[in-house]
Amino acid sequence: MNPYVTCNPGAGLDEHQYINGNCYLLPNQIGRNGPLVTRPLCGPWFMNFDLGLFKNFQFSESKKLQLRQNGYNFLNHPLYSFPQQLNNLTLNFADSGPNQGFNQNPNFGIATVKQGHRIVQLALKFFF
Repeated sequence: MNPYVTCNPGAGLDEHQYINGNCYLLPNQIGRNGPLVTRPLCGPWFMNFDLGLFKNFQFSESKKLQLRQNGYNFLNHPLYSFPQQLNNLTLNFADSGPNQGFNQNPNFGIATVKQGHRIVQLALKFFF
């Protein structure tokens, strides 16, 4: 069953909120559904900077030693996101009562978790 879209779900958002869950309403007539395609929405930004450095030390014509250092997300810039274990992208509609058909998930569309960390890798490589 597709919900009705009653307003622009991308307008009037709070900080770290990407979808307004109050814009969705459960259909109340049998055989009637909301639109199959809703307007596009933008999620959290993605920013990732990787850096790789290496230095070669030549010992002979065919033998060399290479020292490598790689930094993944080296600026250590964690980003707000929607991890799978949270239900922040799940619409929960009330089955009965005064709020029947309205979304009951207060965190719907809000990114509450920061993810990402710096990974540093060192490697020593010998070519022969």
